[in-house]
Amino acid sequence: MAVVYHPASSLVAKLEGVHLFHFDGAPCAQRVRFALYEKGLPRGREVQYLADDDEACCGENGRWVSRRVSLVKKEHMTQAYGEIHPNLVVPALVHDGVLHIESMDIVEYLDDAFGGTPLIPKYDHAVLEDSRALTRRGEDLHRSVRFVTFRWGLRGLARLSSKEENHLRKLMADTPDGESLVEFYTGYDNNTIPESVYIGHLDKLNAAFSDLEARLQDGRAFLSGANLTMADVIWAMKTLRLSECGYPFQQCFPACAEWYTRLSSRQSFQEGVLGKHRLTSKTFCAKAAVEHWLGIGLKGEVLQRMA
Repeated sequence: MAVVYHPASSLVAKLEGVHLFHFDGAPCAQRVRFALYEKGLPRGREVQYLADDDEACCGENGRWVSRRVSLVKKEHMTQAYGEIHPNLVVPALVHDGVLHIESMDIVEYLDDAFGGTPLIPKYDHAVLEDSRALTRRGEDLHRSVRFVTFRWGLRGLARLSSKEENHLRKLMADTPDGESLVEFYTGYDNNTIPESVYIGHLDKLNAAFSDLEARLQDGRAFLSGANLTMADVIWAMKTLRLSECGYPFQQCFPACAEWYTRLSSRQSFQEGVLGKHRLTSKTFCAKAAVEHWLGIGLKGEVLQRMA
């Protein structure tokens, strides 16, 4: 479990109940919000993400306190947030003063700590091992989703200025994964990442969803069988993010598209995942449709490579 027992931030120890540092459009945060709603914990009041007064630090019975960290304003790339999450990403969850910083570990923690839908299928060893293997594969493809969505979804919206890039380098200097993140932004900001690298990551995702398509051919409701598991949580968020970039699931992987429709119709998805992200999601989908019409979108690239 990715638990930080002695965080640099003094705020963490003050927090009572469940507090989530998150951003509405971040897939890793969406996984945790989906799980929270499945566990019967809806979104509660909103407070400024660094608020440390008594009222802000109090928990909310049966709900989680929302501490929104704006990725657009680069609030995650600040010293203050770095003292909460050393990798400068969302989400970070605090439950009664204990900090958790890895999204799928948070999902597993929530499964142990609260009731609701069991997402970790400990009731069946074979299903548990299968869902863990699928989850690991999803985690391994995290970088591929980043490359594809930055290339065909965010495009110039996510570029850092040279000042921001230098600031990131300083903040990540002592972080194990810092070098790879800084290297990515350096290449992305300066357009020096070869197109073949982006295509390579896209091919990895195509292969992964091809495997999921084959798995779903037997008519199962969820990826590991009849019940929702953590595997569905991680892959549903990848599907959402790629759909917002114009990925043609219906044309290439119809069984995956039907599975995703089942997942996305759940209340936990509609309220926990989409919620305040709904309009932004629709905007990205519309943008992707226009780019396809112009011949520069992800949809055309995928259809060409899958032909």
